[in-house]
Amino acid sequence: MQRTLLIYESKYGATEKIVKYLAPVLGPANYCTTDQFKDSYRDFDFIVIGSPVYSGKLDPEIYNFIENNREWLNDKPLALFSVSLSPEDGMNNLDEISGNIKNTVSKKALGGTLKLSAMTEEDSKALDIFSQQVGFPLKDMDNFNLEEVTSYALELKEIKENLIPPAPQREEFIDKFLTSHNTCTLSTSYQNRVRSTPIEYNYFNGFIYLLSEGGEKFANLPLNNQVSVAVYEDYTGFNNLAGMQITGTSEIISEDTPEYEDVLRMKGLKIDFIKRNPVKMNMIKITISKVEFLYSEFKKLGYEAKQIQNFKKLNFNH
Repeated sequence: MQRTLLIYESKYGATEKIVKYLAPVLGPANYCTTDQFKDSYRDFDFIVIGSPVYSGKLDPEIYNFIENNREWLNDKPLALFSVSLSPEDGMNNLDEISGNIKNTVSKKALGGTLKLSAMTEEDSKALDIFSQQVGFPLKDMDNFNLEEVTSYALELKEIKENLIPPAPQREEFIDKFLTSHNTCTLSTSYQNRVRSTPIEYNYFNGFIYLLSEGGEKFANLPLNNQVSVAVYEDYTGFNNLAGMQITGTSEIISEDTPEYEDVLRMKGLKIDFIKRNPVKMNMIKITISKVEFLYSEFKKLGYEAKQIQNFKKLNFNH
């Protein structure tokens, strides 16, 4: 699987804090400071380098690391991020160093923090001189934004996914897996209300259909049509992985439509029996937007075990 290595420096903790939010989203991943770097880390597939900005410059150890490791870094997809009170300052530094590295795929300036009482005397004096030069007010500031950091993590995850070579007949494998299974976990949400439901499904004409008497999921679906579906087999070992995460949009199919009746026939149910049922049977249709398929068969073919298939753009309704 594609592995991510995050390399950073962090004098007062803000950059390290960001790295520890990024790493789990980008997993499998590891992180280290420049002095903790090991030769074996060169085998990682995707590299992220982060640095704070002090007195208008990135940490000197970051410059040194890039200069001393330029040869192998040029062969890796590389993302760069800075942490500073001034996004413009951070981006200017990233533009400067990215010009010397071949495969820079992303640059991001993130907000940092300034706590004057925590600074060393040397840094405090340097910052005082810098603030006088650029007219920067010296006071405690906090521009750290967790939502911005998590959005950045998802941006990097998408970049990383797009680097995975597609396995041949990937869509055929997906169709076969969905057709050969019939039980999933449907996850719905709205604001702070989250619901996961084990439920039987049918895969028909490229859509997922679920028939349900009702439940709390129907409180979420009209307000947020985005859903996640998981289909998987029992774990028996790393050589036999088979699990699928599906992102999609949902809609409720009216019982008065031909589609409702077609799905019932496909399921082998008699339409008259369903309609005479004392309780209503609600039909959910899921349009698949993205499939993340962890499947050992791909590995046996010489490709990444985790394959990503995007189908169409999500249709948000809220």
